[in-house]
Amino acid sequence: MKAQLGKLRTDLGGLEAQIGAGVARIEARVRSVETRAKTTGASAADLTALTTIATSARTQGTQLAQPVAAAKSALAAVDTQLDALRSQLEAALATVETDVIGQLDAARQPLTQAVDAARTVLDAVNDQVTSLASTATTALATLGATVAAIRDTGDTLVATLESALSTAVAVITAIPVDALPEALASTARTAVTQAGTQGATALKTAASTAQQQITPIVQQITTAIDQAQSTAEQGLSTGKSALLTQLTTVRQTVETAAKTASAQADTVLTTLERQLATQQQGIATQIQQLTAPAMTQAGQVVTETSTALAQLVQQSEASVTAIEARLTPRRPAPR
Repeated sequence: MKAQLGKLRTDLGGLEAQIGAGVARIEARVRSVETRAKTTGASAADLTALTTIATSARTQGTQLAQPVAAAKSALAAVDTQLDALRSQLEAALATVETDVIGQLDAARQPLTQAVDAARTVLDAVNDQVTSLASTATTALATLGATVAAIRDTGDTLVATLESALSTAVAVITAIPVDALPEALASTARTAVTQAGTQGATALKTAASTAQQQITPIVQQITTAIDQAQSTAEQGLSTGKSALLTQLTTVRQTVETAAKTASAQADTVLTTLERQLATQQQGIATQIQQLTAPAMTQAGQVVTETSTALAQLVQQSEASVTAIEARLTPRRPAPR
């Protein structure tokens, strides 16, 4: 629209220049013929006619320029009104923009709060995971200590067995049966028998003791392992269940907030589109109502004035040419 108005203003300005140039051309033509007419002794009627042509051209030129000037003024007024209308539109759009931003921000705030709450829960979940890992580690450490203590007990038992075996072997070894005289053979056999009996008794006692102590040791190790496993599994299972519950709740909260924010944003944007469409239609109507008359009038002025100017120049030129044709050179006086 601005481009069309600019073109019309340019056309009108060019037309004003053409009017001035046309009138100046007629006046120059008249002056040229007047000079010749005076030289040739033209009649007073012809000289008056030439003056009338020049005067008429100036008068008609002024008349032709008036609607052109009026059309230019009308277009300038329209341009000013368009600027005012554009300013109003910009102000209205700024108000709408501010309102929309406020509504979108209001829709965003619950989502932001839900995300912040989710971060807090995730931080707590991280602490709980660390605690669960610590609980499982503690249970395993307790198991290690128990096994170590049981292992020490087993080491003591093995030492006892080894001591009893060493005693029996030492007793038997200490009897040199082959080196004894015949007279002592009976005594040696008795000693061997006693030593064997003593060693066997020690081994039997040690074996019985070992059997009695090994069974509880195995049971203790088994119980410790089961307890450690149960403690770790129970802690991890309970913690996992609590963590999953918290994470599920947080996810659902964020999803709900996101859906709500999205729905509100869609509503705001849909309303904005409708408002902009209404404003655009209203502005387009106002622009059409504002510019159409002035542009139509300016177009008509350009067409009509161009035609009238061409006729003025043509008629004036024809009138001057007709007067010029009547002029005859003055005959010299007889000698």
